[in-house]
Amino acid sequence: MPVEREETVVKIGVHLGNYGASASAGSIAAFAVRAEELGFDSVWVSDHIAIPPEIASAYPSALPTDSFTSDNARNFWEAFAVLAFVAGMTRRVELGTSVIALPLRPPLLIAKQWATLDALSGGRAILGVSVGWLREEFDALGFGALFDQRGPASDEAIRILRSAWTVEGAAGFQGEVYRFEPVLMEPKPARAGGVPIWIGGQGRRAIRRAAELGDGWQPFRVAAAELAGHLAYLREQLDRYGRRREDVTVSVNLVAYPPGSGPDEQAAEWELAGDAELCAEKLRRYERAGVGHFLVNHAPGLSTAATLEAYEFVARDVRPLVEAR
Repeated sequence: MPVEREETVVKIGVHLGNYGASASAGSIAAFAVRAEELGFDSVWVSDHIAIPPEIASAYPSALPTDSFTSDNARNFWEAFAVLAFVAGMTRRVELGTSVIALPLRPPLLIAKQWATLDALSGGRAILGVSVGWLREEFDALGFGALFDQRGPASDEAIRILRSAWTVEGAAGFQGEVYRFEPVLMEPKPARAGGVPIWIGGQGRRAIRRAAELGDGWQPFRVAAAELAGHLAYLREQLDRYGRRREDVTVSVNLVAYPPGSGPDEQAAEWELAGDAELCAEKLRRYERAGVGHFLVNHAPGLSTAATLEAYEFVARDVRPLVEAR
């Protein structure tokens, strides 16, 4: 049965597990349908297109070195296709990426895909983006020349997306990376102003990009105390660009375990394991720091059944304690 709850300021979403050995059409559908029944606010997918069997590129330093390997990233279901699939079986949850590497797709293609998804889903899309990090993937897809320009390319791509979604009539672009003559881009997204763009990453350049160009900022596995320092810099950058704090939603990634499993007392702040009240207090600390949206992911290696159990624990046991304070 669906979980009934009052509308709250802070939102919680779950990852659809669109990669790894257990990912399948059935598991993705099960996560999406159950997430909506449980009252979650959003569902999310990750993205990689071409993964080399041997990875030489350095993984982002803020993340565990074993978070991404050619073994645990096998069977990666394409992000946009998964969300289009899920849009047809849900009615309420927002549909987000965490995250796509912007320079790995032509900006006008992204603009077309996401305007279409937003229009078809009734305004539920959230486009989470990053600059990317896997040089071998850039090379394989024919974008190797963009790798060292991926920051400027991402900034220009965001501006192209905004233009494609809001300008009536033909619009072109003349930048340092992307250039094209005026073209028509329809349909437009259902959301006024276009699809929200959230910037992933906790480096200063990512925070600057969120402050200047984004609608959201999403770091990965960051403690609440560390987050406070990042948010001070975010506020500084928002002032620089003449924007308000409420213009940018702050989201964090968490990891959930089924009851009776996980690190328990040794859990990091971003791990939801053990006592429900302890987990709820973690969410409250993040909320007090300024988080407005949580993305709950599954622990590595969990089966579909165990992941659903972890998500139900968050929805039925943890969230009510957060909302009851």
